[in-house]
Amino acid sequence: MATVLRHPRPGIAWDWWAVDTEGFPVRFSCDPAPEHLLAHVDRVDAAAAWAEDNCPAWSGPGPRLPPHAFDGNGRAGTCARHGLPDAPLRPSDAPAAVAAVAAPVEPKRSVGDTWTIHLDEGWLQAAE
Repeated sequence: MATVLRHPRPGIAWDWWAVDTEGFPVRFSCDPAPEHLLAHVDRVDAAAAWAEDNCPAWSGPGPRLPPHAFDGNGRAGTCARHGLPDAPLRPSDAPAAVAAVAAPVEPKRSVGDTWTIHLDEGWLQAAE
């Protein structure tokens, strides 16, 4: 079964988090997101606001380090990376607000050194 992808507020940028198969938190600033994550929009928004306030380098211009980070590139479900972190954010170092909203979204692959992710092409687990 494929994962259903939706956006909570079409036309507005929305950051969401996942944990890849290697256990690394991954920030996505693209739409859409896995439908089951939309039940937690307020918590996801709070995690994004926390990261913006406390770790502006994670989402500002230039390399977005240390978490793995992907941005939408204008095609729904396609996200592109802008740089590889030298030392990616480890799960044990992830802020609680981020870890809590990342855990329900588990890509079926490691983002590793992947530069483009097509979310609708088998990257995400289907919700049960």
